[in-house]
Parts: sequence; C-alpha cells; structure tokens
Amino acid sequence: MTSSRNALIPLTLLSDRSLWPEDRRRHTLLLGDPGQDGGWGDVADIPAPSPFMNRHALGCLCCTRDPVGMVLAQVFQDRVTGRRPFFEEVAVLTAPQDLVSVRQQLENDVLVRARYRLVA
Repeated sequence: MTSSRNALIPLTLLSDRSLWPEDRRRHTLLLGDPGQDGGWGDVADIPAPSPFMNRHALGCLCCTRDPVGMVLAQVFQDRVTGRRPFFEEVAVLTAPQDLVSVRQQLENDVLVRARYRLVA
C-alpha cells in the first residue's frame, strides 16, 4: 500500500537550473526560464504577480494566490487531463533571495500541499 505522502509529486526550489541533474530533466517539469539548458520534460512560465496584489478585499482570489501556486494548480490539472506531458517531479526556478518567501507561500497553499511534496 502506498502512503499518500509518497503519492505527492516532489517539488524542489532551485536558484540555479544547472544544479538539476541532467539525467532527471526529461521526467521533470521546470517552472521558470530554461535558458540554454535543454532536456526538460516540460517547461511552464511563472507569470508576474498581479499588480492588484493585496489591494482588493480580504479573500480575493488574485490577492491570496501567489503566481507559483496558481501555475502549480494549473499544471497539475493539465497533467491529469493529458493536456501536458506526464512529469514525475517539479523544479521551480527562483532567485536566491526569493527562495525563503516562495517556500513559505507554497507551504501555506492548501492545494500545493495536497498535490506536491516540498523537497528540502
């Protein structure tokens, strides 16, 4: 029997795409700019934050979901419905100074926690 913890998709935050092993790339979805590096199973862009972020009423969807969380929700749905190639893990490319804040946002996102397992 597989535990639900093991069924979650591994998600790793990266500050340098070259640190991701080439032999794992073809099974990985990269969120961010792939640059000149190739071999990724799939790539998705991270949109810029909404200019209205934190300016609307409490609970507003565009003010409460960060862009990475929204993309992760969409790529999961696309993976399940077959609109996106199957991926075994996700690597999120972010600036080194943003690693902690992005990690905190993802840890606080209920949908992300239900589908992905943040890897240290």
